[in-house]
Amino acid sequence: MAKGSLMVGWGEIIPGREKAAQATLNKAMQYCIRLQQEGKIDRFEVVVLEPHGSSLNGFVLITGDKETVAQLRTEDEFVSVIIGVQLVHRNVRVVGAYTGAELPSLFAMWDEQEDKILIEQNTI
Repeated sequence: MAKGSLMVGWGEIIPGREKAAQATLNKAMQYCIRLQQEGKIDRFEVVVLEPHGSSLNGFVLITGDKETVAQLRTEDEFVSVIIGVQLVHRNVRVVGAYTGAELPSLFAMWDEQEDKILIEQNTI
């Protein structure tokens, strides 16, 4: 079964919403724990970054079956959690990701596309 990942990242807390941000992160973590307990995802990891001058302050990496993880993005509860995060953080993003055993298939697609470009360039 192909694995997939989603990265949910966030930036700085909107001033005045610090307490709400903490509660929102706790709610999001409980949601991820439940998804894992229900077998909808394999695992998740919360990462909070040290100050580094970027708009990304932290992220959650959610990993599981590729199709199931992709479907999360359209489920009402997931969207509701993301809206909650957007109300307390700037620069919220949800991005598909390749990790672990899925990297070779990504690199194979990269090589295939690169070969096509090289062939096209040589025929022009």
